[in-house]
Amino acid sequence: MSRTDLRAGVMVLGLLLAPAAGAVVLTGEVQAVDAQPIYTPQANSSPVVLRYFVPEGARVEPGDVVLRVDPGGSAGQIRDLEAQIEQARVRMDKELAGLRVEVVDAELALVDADAAREVAAIDAGIPAGLIAALDHDRYQGELDRTSREYALKQKELAAALAAIGRRQQDGTLEIDKLVAQRDYHAARVRMSEVRAEQAGVVVHGFNNNWIGGRIDEGSSTLPGSKAGEVVSGGAMRVRAWALEPDRRGLMVGQAVGLAFDALPGRLTPGRISAIAGVPEDRPEWGEGRYFTIDIEIPAQGELKLLPGMSVRVDAGAVP
Repeated sequence: MSRTDLRAGVMVLGLLLAPAAGAVVLTGEVQAVDAQPIYTPQANSSPVVLRYFVPEGARVEPGDVVLRVDPGGSAGQIRDLEAQIEQARVRMDKELAGLRVEVVDAELALVDADAAREVAAIDAGIPAGLIAALDHDRYQGELDRTSREYALKQKELAAALAAIGRRQQDGTLEIDKLVAQRDYHAARVRMSEVRAEQAGVVVHGFNNNWIGGRIDEGSSTLPGSKAGEVVSGGAMRVRAWALEPDRRGLMVGQAVGLAFDALPGRLTPGRISAIAGVPEDRPEWGEGRYFTIDIEIPAQGELKLLPGMSVRVDAGAVP
């Protein structure tokens, strides 16, 4: 065999072994189109332990708590601050009641001082020629004393009223400060939990990172990562990820074959409905960058699909 014949044989063998053009194989998973994603709340530590996670398959209603992480000491702080707020209100009401009694006493003292001043004014108004000089001087002195006493009682009443205003302001500031602290810790508690926004069934996810494993109550996961979904039972789709070099062999509207791990030996037709405009990093899979690919499943009515099922997407094997 000549060298030329050998070279031609190698080229033919290479063509036979090379994959067909566009025969891209991707990894994906089944997703519910209208599902509510459940993301792990942000925390001060990473990874974070899930203190509560509704069991998989449990049905939830809007507003139900489906997942919670440890909020630290905030839950206990709320109870303590509620007690402090109530105590501050009772203390302020008690002190204000005492100050109001002092205002009433000051008002009565002012009335008595005013009456004494008016009597002294009448006596002091008697002409000097009608009474002894000594009595006239005494009446004038009494008028001066009662006038000063009246002015003093006016100041005491004003001080008592001002004391009520100050105590009211101080008490309000104290309570507002405690309420702000309580609201802060309440916000931390709310941020540490996820509530259902729609009725449906809870489906747990998996850690697609170095932690690995299924995500259940007591599991560790990364803050901000997807821990599961609330599925309402609507339409399903496949979400796959393509490396940058594989993107060239894919286009919107392209038919693909779907092989579900839970349905061995069966190839289901699918169609690419959307391709992300830019790739994204997926550190848990290595240093490559991946395009997100959404795939419609036209014949899903006859399939028993559940979110989270693994799928192999074959662009070169269309049933």
